[in-house]
Amino acid sequence: MTIARRMTWPCRLGVLLVSAALLASGCGVQPDSSPREVPDDDKAQLTGASSGGVASGADRIYLVGPGEERLLRSVSRDAGSPDDLISILFRGPNEAESAAQYASVIPSTLSLLSTRLQTSVLTLDVTQELTELSGSGLVQALAQIVYTANELDTVSAVQLTVEGQQQAWPRGDLEFTLEPLTIYDYPGMVRTAQPAYPSVPSGG
Repeated sequence: MTIARRMTWPCRLGVLLVSAALLASGCGVQPDSSPREVPDDDKAQLTGASSGGVASGADRIYLVGPGEERLLRSVSRDAGSPDDLISILFRGPNEAESAAQYASVIPSTLSLLSTRLQTSVLTLDVTQELTELSGSGLVQALAQIVYTANELDTVSAVQLTVEGQQQAWPRGDLEFTLEPLTIYDYPGMVRTAQPAYPSVPSGG
């Protein structure tokens, strides 16, 4: 009996210590003594962003906004160069924007091959998926590209080539041109943030 009692007390003490440790670990995550940088992969999960990118930054891309009119609307992005900005545009809306019914007419498989800026004309060489669009869909995709490129301070027009070959593109009136495209070729396709002008009062 004496030996059994001597073995029982240490066993009970060990069980108590283990239980206390388990309870302490289950109380939650211990705070860090200093702030931690969140890895980029974790940031994407926290924001709920898809391949469309995080909606922040000083740069802007143009997506098809919600509503029956399907007018283009600008959203924020963070791009370090013209190549980045156009590539980000091609990736389309992120998850939050898609949930808010933003969309892109640009084919998701379209790739940017090269860019060249010369005297305010930005030449974009892309893969052939863009030529698979037609009619109003192609016009809207071109407007997305032209308005996004026009956000760059040094760009006033866009020349689009397909795998190095020159291509005629439709303007907003569906007339084809080989000339560089500008935002004036696609009037009335962007939702403006400006309020309506007040009505002129009638004379008394």
